Amino acid sequence: MKTKVNLIIVLCSIMLMGCGMHQGKIYTAKKIVETCGFTENTREFNMKGYDSTNVMPTDSSVDKHFESMDFYIFKSSYAARKVFENTKDWYSDIEEEGDDYRKGWLADVCDADVEQYEYLTGNMIILVDTQCISCWAEDYTDEEPEPEPDPEWTLSYREEIIELMRETFN
Repeated sequence: MKTKVNLIIVLCSIMLMGCGMHQGKIYTAKKIVETCGFTENTREFNMKGYDSTNVMPTDSSVDKHFESMDFYIFKSSYAARKVFENTKDWYSDIEEEGDDYRKGWLADVCDADVEQYEYLTGNMIILVDTQCISCWAEDYTDEEPEPEPDPEWTLSYREEIIELMRETFN
């Protein structure tokens, strides 16, 4: 009898440890605020039927690139994964996709074309708008030079954001 009880205890312990091992990294709003050098700016947000805490970027005291990231922290890695699996319908055109990321053009955006990068890590999804093309064309004459592009929309800047995001939150 004692052996059966010990065996049950050992099996339960293994099962509980196994569940914890598959959890992945666990992020908190406080940790994101500290890592990114934000002042706390959060709201509760339901995404695809799962509750999350949305950490919205503020001016960063660490790196300006963090200011382009929008963080959604879920109660578990499982919830974040389920949401990630169900966000494909946000896109009209997915250009790249992997097990933990997706990059594509958002569907149903009025007056602009918006390219977004979506990244899943642990119990968190990070969204970054990587391009925004206005549908309101500006008419430039030969005498009027085109304005310089906003540095935040250059390809190199967008690549730096994604690299920093994946290195910091892996």
